[in-house]
Amino acid sequence: MKYIAMLGIASSCVLMGCQSPGELGQSAPAWKAVYQVPYERMANCIAEAERSGMVTVTPSTFPQEQRARVVVTAPTGSALGVYDIRQISGRDTEVLYKSIYGGPGSGAGSGALDKADRCGNPA
Repeated sequence: MKYIAMLGIASSCVLMGCQSPGELGQSAPAWKAVYQVPYERMANCIAEAERSGMVTVTPSTFPQEQRARVVVTAPTGSALGVYDIRQISGRDTEVLYKSIYGGPGSGAGSGALDKADRCGNPA
């Protein structure tokens, strides 16, 4: 089962064109949302929510700029999605999500939005 999933990810990479995290970071976001939680807590929560045996999750924080980035990559090293997270006010944090599967209006990243919503709207 694990090999079938990895084969699917690798196939997607070939079909979609492999992108590095830097290349994906230059694309238009699939979605953007604002939450009332600190950027560091949001980044840590998203990184934890994305962790699985099938992807690599690399969080980076930049405290002086009050921003963070969480990169999700396939076993091949190509970027699947990038969360750009930044504090925009004393209360608000903006999250932009970029996906290899498409930009604005594509419907890409709905699972990523669900994860961000859970992190940004704790029960």
